[in-house]
Amino acid sequence: MKADSTRRWALLLGLVLLVPHVAGCATPRARRMHKAQLQSVLDQGLMLLGESKVRVGTKPFRNDCSGFVSACYSRAKLDLVDPLAGRGSATAVMFKTLKKRQLPIRRKRARPGDLAFFHNTHDRNSNGLRDDRFTHVALVEKIDSDGTVHFMHYVSGTVKRGVLNVTNRKEHRDPHSGKTWNSYLRQGGGRTLAGQLHFRFGQPLPPPGRP
Repeated sequence: MKADSTRRWALLLGLVLLVPHVAGCATPRARRMHKAQLQSVLDQGLMLLGESKVRVGTKPFRNDCSGFVSACYSRAKLDLVDPLAGRGSATAVMFKTLKKRQLPIRRKRARPGDLAFFHNTHDRNSNGLRDDRFTHVALVEKIDSDGTVHFMHYVSGTVKRGVLNVTNRKEHRDPHSGKTWNSYLRQGGGRTLAGQLHFRFGQPLPPPGRP
């Protein structure tokens, strides 16, 4: 009986040690698949630069910021909107979907392929106040060594590039080099910078190895 009990405890201990290892350790194949998916998303964004109609092959998407990022992630066969995540604008539901799926959400650190969420880029409810949350979303393309985030987004009727720098969010340019740190983003008057309107970065693709 004592030997049987010892074997059972050994088996349970092995399962406890194995499960975190399997769940948290990505195989080389999983990392390659994640990298390929991410690259397909970014490639689609690059293909849509300068376009006014958001379309992937023969499939049309909404000609707006949320339609653009949805089109990009369709290349990875990933739907950014979970109808069960909650109500709100498409951009707001995308953010809620990330939270529902327990995916990484970061305030300052961005990674290629992240969604960048913004508040108050325009007066969506036409009440004359700057009180509109989740009014814009963009796709992070790359990040410079100084923290400047390059993103692609649908704005003013076409897909364009922009930049934001969370550390220097109130500065349009680096005063020393002249490099652009933040694009102007607010519509309908005012010269508000992307860094001032930025809210969070969110990672739609699950980390490598996670289902």
